[in-house]
Amino acid sequence: MDNVELGKLLNNYFEAYQDTTKIMMDLVARPLSQTKLSFEQFLILRRIATSDRVTLNDIAVQRQVTRSAISRQVKALLAQHYVFQVPDPQDRRRLYLHLTERGQQVEVMVNRAITSHFEQWVSRLGADQIDQVLKMMELFSQQVIQISEPDAHTAEG
Repeated sequence: MDNVELGKLLNNYFEAYQDTTKIMMDLVARPLSQTKLSFEQFLILRRIATSDRVTLNDIAVQRQVTRSAISRQVKALLAQHYVFQVPDPQDRRRLYLHLTERGQQVEVMVNRAITSHFEQWVSRLGADQIDQVLKMMELFSQQVIQISEPDAHTAEG
């Protein structure tokens, strides 16, 4: 591929990235703006709401980010009284995260608003088309991650 073609492809990527990011953020922006939650904080609330026993470390592993990144978000959720922590009886160093009543209400409200908006997309575009796009995005992500990871064989040699 020559430099001109590569440049055009890169520009198309930038445009698609900007457009897609804006569209996806618009899905959650309005409901989140009413709660003073970031998108990351909402995802943490959602994970806690859908898990019986979840720790800060569980969330960090699932999201593939550092424990300290999740810790900062959880501190903000604790300060807003959306979550509380309960020590594990067998290992008091392990803290399980739970939603407060207020946290449950906020998670349900935001989730309903996002789901309602997303449902409009599904009814307009069809579940099959959305599923196909999401699968393609997942495949793209996996392949880029593989390219980005250092190859064990080349690192040895």
